[in-house]
Amino acid sequence: MQIPVVKRLNRKEYEIEMIDVADVLYTFIQDRTLMYQTKEETYSQISTLEEQERFLMTNGFQKVERGYLVQMNKIEYFDEERSCVFFEQHPASKDAPNAPVSRVHKKNVEMFSKPAAIKDKRINFSNG
Repeated sequence: MQIPVVKRLNRKEYEIEMIDVADVLYTFIQDRTLMYQTKEETYSQISTLEEQERFLMTNGFQKVERGYLVQMNKIEYFDEERSCVFFEQHPASKDAPNAPVSRVHKKNVEMFSKPAAIKDKRINFSNG
């Protein structure tokens, strides 16, 4: 099994790599971060949103709001009025999984706007 890890190049630069768990000799905690020791290298666990974003971008995720990374191919519906994305075409309740979208990232999700047939209908969350 492979796991994503951070390889520090210097204080500010890093790479995300995949290592095989079978290559890990031991793990330890350093400055509240889980570390992985192999014969060749010491790696750290992904521990920041920036590191996670770099890893997940290769798997179809994109930032849509500060603190939110969304798997873009899972978006089914973009509510322009509430500025959030849903992961089902017709969200049945206010509790349906959704993520906020900032103005800066709105252009990245507008292709998931409501279909013209339901564009004028409002989602009624008061009964949900």
